Amino acid sequence: MSEKIVFTGITSFRNHGVEALVVSAIAQLRERLPKATFVVLDREPEFDNSRLSAGAVKFTQDYTIRPLYASKLRNTLTRAVPSLDKYAAAARAEIESATAVIASGGDVFASEYGHRSLLTHLQPLKIARKNGVPFFFAAHSIGPFKNDEDRKAFLDVAKDSAGITVREAKSYEYLTKQLGLPTSLVTLTADAAFLLSKPEPARLAKLRAYHGFTGARPVIALTPSQAICNWMNSNYDLHFKVWCAVVDMLLRELDAGIIFIPHVQETSPKNDDRVLATAIVRHFNFDPRLQIAGGDYSASEFKGIISQCDMVVAERMHACIAGLSSAVCTVAIGYSVKAEGILSDLFELEQLQNGLLLPIKDFLDEKIACEKVRRAWQIRDAVKTQLQAKLPEVQQRAGKTFDLIAAKLKSAKSKK
Repeated sequence: MSEKIVFTGITSFRNHGVEALVVSAIAQLRERLPKATFVVLDREPEFDNSRLSAGAVKFTQDYTIRPLYASKLRNTLTRAVPSLDKYAAAARAEIESATAVIASGGDVFASEYGHRSLLTHLQPLKIARKNGVPFFFAAHSIGPFKNDEDRKAFLDVAKDSAGITVREAKSYEYLTKQLGLPTSLVTLTADAAFLLSKPEPARLAKLRAYHGFTGARPVIALTPSQAICNWMNSNYDLHFKVWCAVVDMLLRELDAGIIFIPHVQETSPKNDDRVLATAIVRHFNFDPRLQIAGGDYSASEFKGIISQCDMVVAERMHACIAGLSSAVCTVAIGYSVKAEGILSDLFELEQLQNGLLLPIKDFLDEKIACEKVRRAWQIRDAVKTQLQAKLPEVQQRAGKTFDLIAAKLKSAKSKK
């Protein structure tokens, strides 16, 4: 009998970081559990199904995400009531009949997005627990939680999981030392997207030519986030102004070609990176040195474009990981533990301070932002060499998440 694995914590592949996580995870699990079938509970199943054509993957509307907006539906998932919404019933049925449930999402178990968001992502795991279905937290950055309410909600569920893997040492230390979870339950791995494949060389060459990577000038990938100011209650106009200053500096000092990578293209204009990228290009009167990779690219294709750049400056974590996993010097503009944690596992403190890690509060100072990006450019060759040496070990760690899940499922199957 084949394993049925259900993924939760998925919003939509319109966020290409989410796509990178799911596509990488399924590819890894297929290597270890070749007969497994997969169900992805997500917000936009029709769109996401169009992005993953491989068989044995089913996309189902996940109304465990909708409680972010409608608390009534949260109740329908935890109580059997006559008016149970058909989509909630379908999501619940998939969880109840699963061999295992895997919580994905990267950083959804945190306080940055609000208590209701945290409860929403814990909800399907509670359903799994109630029905005796083993569930796993797969390669997350977790916490630090900002209040007791969030801590208690997470621990209530986490303590009963079949395994928790975290993608950086800071989260591992936090879970095991501050929250007191046993080391037998928590494993340090790495982000699954470090294993995301790129297009084959012939396709990469086509992408390179299409976007005008002629070698005449350096090419720098920029990934401004349209949503970061909403999450951090920052000044949107100042954020735009600083990005324009960084672009101006790169054009003046390096005569660089710049390609904007809109890694998140949600239907809401508040979370569509094309909006901000277009505004910046418009500000520069459509300078031909500025391009937007605004096509309906896959996460793999975006990684392919980024891999051919000389440097990456990004506010989206998985655009950063696309750069890091391709041994491209990457500046991460961060607002939570995930950026600091992932880069701290790869680089020395001095390198982070020299430009590779740029907290959003520092980025909003135009002088600091330009100087940090300038310093990163100066050390780019050393960073590339360092990443090339470290990537095999990081990719091996990323695979440990799926080794652990497969081993536990095979062990449970052998006991039946």
